[in-house]
Amino acid sequence: MKERLSMIELPMKKLFGLLLVLLAMTAHGKRLEGVLLHEVGDPHSPQAAAHVRYHLQTADQLVPLRVSGAFASRMPISHWLGKRVAVLLQHEPLFNGQDNRVQAIELLEGERAGGGVFGAQPWVSILCKFNDVADEPENLAFFQGMYANQPAGLDHYWREVSYNNINVVGSLAIDWLDLPLSHTAYVPDPGSGTDADLSTLFEDCTGVADPVVNFATGANGNEFVGINMMFNESLDCCAWGGGRFATLDGVTKVWRTTWNPPWAFRSEGVIAHEMGHGFGLPHANNSDGDGSPYDSPWDVMSSATGYSVNDPVYGRLGKHVNMEFKHNLGWVNDGVGYIADASSNDVFLLVNSSSPVVGNGYRFARIPLSDGTHYVVEARKEEGNYESNLPGTAVIIHHVDHARSEPPWVVDADNPPANYADTEGVMWKTGETFVDPIDGFIVEVLGQFASGYNVRIKSQDDLIFIDGFE
Repeated sequence: MKERLSMIELPMKKLFGLLLVLLAMTAHGKRLEGVLLHEVGDPHSPQAAAHVRYHLQTADQLVPLRVSGAFASRMPISHWLGKRVAVLLQHEPLFNGQDNRVQAIELLEGERAGGGVFGAQPWVSILCKFNDVADEPENLAFFQGMYANQPAGLDHYWREVSYNNINVVGSLAIDWLDLPLSHTAYVPDPGSGTDADLSTLFEDCTGVADPVVNFATGANGNEFVGINMMFNESLDCCAWGGGRFATLDGVTKVWRTTWNPPWAFRSEGVIAHEMGHGFGLPHANNSDGDGSPYDSPWDVMSSATGYSVNDPVYGRLGKHVNMEFKHNLGWVNDGVGYIADASSNDVFLLVNSSSPVVGNGYRFARIPLSDGTHYVVEARKEEGNYESNLPGTAVIIHHVDHARSEPPWVVDADNPPANYADTEGVMWKTGETFVDPIDGFIVEVLGQFASGYNVRIKSQDDLIFIDGFE
């Protein structure tokens, strides 16, 4: 029998962290209100660390924020992209590249963390050349074809992943335009570090495109929601995805935004990953605790190109995202999920994630836990345009803790957990059983079918467990 290795954080730790945040809001410091923005930097090498930049857009300025890892682990700020917040700084705000230490962040009244994404989501790709670099790595047709509604096209991809809840109809690409400055004026140390001037790149790239694109009306009368900037030379360490607050052609809002060097658009899975950050998704992860968020091949928001389908034109394509992310974006709801409770003892069909229909089964199962975290159980199958190169066909279980910077972690039975989640320890197959060590829930995989797996989820609330007892 497989058993889950890692322990789940106790409720007292989270309560203590929240108390510290509430106390900080009453301490001395500079309080500002505005829109919370962030960009996530994903390095070319999956062994390197991810980078996250936070900003507060006030009525008249962009304030760089310094958020410690400990603070971020106590607050679900990855879900607050584009939301109005109050921030307590340690001192008067600093600018000119200096960040500002955050003591507390509070979601303002009337705002709701997360939120669904539905319907047409048109993006514009702007191809921007540094004025001292003549190379054009791909032509306009390549970038326009990237949005196609056919296998390997982003419209086709997002339709499948979202169960047709979103599309990118109306997306287009703008041919290569010259930026006003040289490569190193924007990127002092190309290919390394995190010093690319993302703000100026955004302003100048959208600025040179303004005469030839109407951001307010898009290609078919619908304003663009996102901007994919494609550059003809390397940035710093990374490709970046997130959001920018700006007024373009009279529209003031948070624009979903990506910054992509040539290595990024040679693998469309990387573009899908960065667009995912634009949609507000954080990283997913495995359970090895090594600090790298790129260790799960089961999610485009983790290992973007690992175990991906290879296309002759667009390289490594994206995979699906996990069911927790699909639920966060509104692409699945509790009506198509099995929600466990203390009386659960049910057998049901868990439908393959890549299947376009649910039928008589469930898309996912969620198991709430007493410490405020939960499990999400889903079936993944090696099939289709985007999932056919997965490590295997199996039931996959994610432990989800929204206080983590990567909330979903793939549950691993191995001890210690594998460095990369492609082992048998993360794939629950017929005859195998997962036992939760905290609340005693059991997930039994009873049988495999073409459409998914029969599973039983059972509560054991009368047992004594290592972390306490009822």
